[in-house]
Amino acid sequence: MDRIVYFTMSFQSVTIPSVGSAWTSLRNVLQTFHRVADWLPIALTGLLLLRYRRSVNWMALLAIVLAAFAWLAGMSMYNVEDRRHYFAVGAIVALMYATSLTGLLFALQETFAGLKKPFAPPPLRRLVLSCAFLVLLAIHLAPTYRKSDALAHYYTLHDRRNDLMRYMDISLEPGKFVTNRVETRTISDRSWSQYLGLIWGNHKTFNRAWGGYDGAHDFPLAQTIFELESKPLNVWRANNAVYAIMPYPADTDDPRVYFPDETVLLKSYPPDSNFSGPSMVVLRLHPMQNDHAGQLGAIRLLGYDISATTAQAGDDIVFRHYWAAESAPASALHVFNHLLNDQGEIAAQVDGIPLFDSRRDSSSWDDPDEILLGRNFILRLPADLPPGAYSLVSGFYDPQTGARLPNMERRSGDFLQLTAIEVIASSQPAQ
Repeated sequence: MDRIVYFTMSFQSVTIPSVGSAWTSLRNVLQTFHRVADWLPIALTGLLLLRYRRSVNWMALLAIVLAAFAWLAGMSMYNVEDRRHYFAVGAIVALMYATSLTGLLFALQETFAGLKKPFAPPPLRRLVLSCAFLVLLAIHLAPTYRKSDALAHYYTLHDRRNDLMRYMDISLEPGKFVTNRVETRTISDRSWSQYLGLIWGNHKTFNRAWGGYDGAHDFPLAQTIFELESKPLNVWRANNAVYAIMPYPADTDDPRVYFPDETVLLKSYPPDSNFSGPSMVVLRLHPMQNDHAGQLGAIRLLGYDISATTAQAGDDIVFRHYWAAESAPASALHVFNHLLNDQGEIAAQVDGIPLFDSRRDSSSWDDPDEILLGRNFILRLPADLPPGAYSLVSGFYDPQTGARLPNMERRSGDFLQLTAIEVIASSQPAQ
């Protein structure tokens, strides 16, 4: 089932929620002010105004009542687990909190003015007392302000999920993915030490309506999970999941901790104070079939997948490469794949761009830690190909000039041998 229902919403009727559900929602909002002491200024302001204020601003009171009623009515449109109705009441509470702090000084002034001699302080002492109170209040609220300032700065940074959208759209074949829903992230900032918070994961990153994804290729969400290791990989694969986008491991510098022998770590986004959004890794939920070490120019061959190494004339052999680049080539290179006989002559060949999408050409391979998942090449053996032993070789060339990248492990040569291919007579069973 590709369609994901993120929340249930009812527009059939608007009702007033129960006292219990309303209190639960309100309590979740109030918890953003972690200490009960933070609410004392509001209580003090209310008592002072109640005692010494001679009039009520009925328009302001009516606005608060209407806003509270709108929030209560809006709660009936969402299920209990949803959080979207918190935004409205959160804004109301924050506004009331800020207004009370601003008005506290004026409330003190009215309090002083209402006192009778000899308790009423002179004007200069009133000013000194008010300033002293403001200094103490500022010291008390400084940690909260620093957290708020760092969090506000965090949301001005570039979100890594935008990079993830672009990367997968131009680098990987379409396929389903599994991902975490939320992760705990440490936000670092120069103005304060650390702040722990919940950062939303990638369950909506590739949803065109919710995440704003506008790529050419689709990556449907297969499932949201808590931990990739909670079940065998076959469970996720059974849901046709090809990729996993998981949190970057916080307790190690090596992100290859998610089933290292059964997955391929394609791309990493480690924690970085210059970016917002979750730190993450992108995994392919299928292992690389064959390891292979070789280097052409600055491009390394890490391994390959292949459908068969024994075939008959007229058969197709499907294979892909796994590349990594120490630095990006200056031009967009193509890959040549030749089937050579024992005389070194080309018996069959297939060329083309190295990855699935031409937009991700080799001149953009600028991450040395990225594993570049090659496209599927289909090598069709000629129908009259004689039986015998052949070699499958691959290399890079510039389609504009024809120049090839040199084999860095040989004094001469401009290709890498992937594997031997045995072509058998049609009467023999192919493996």
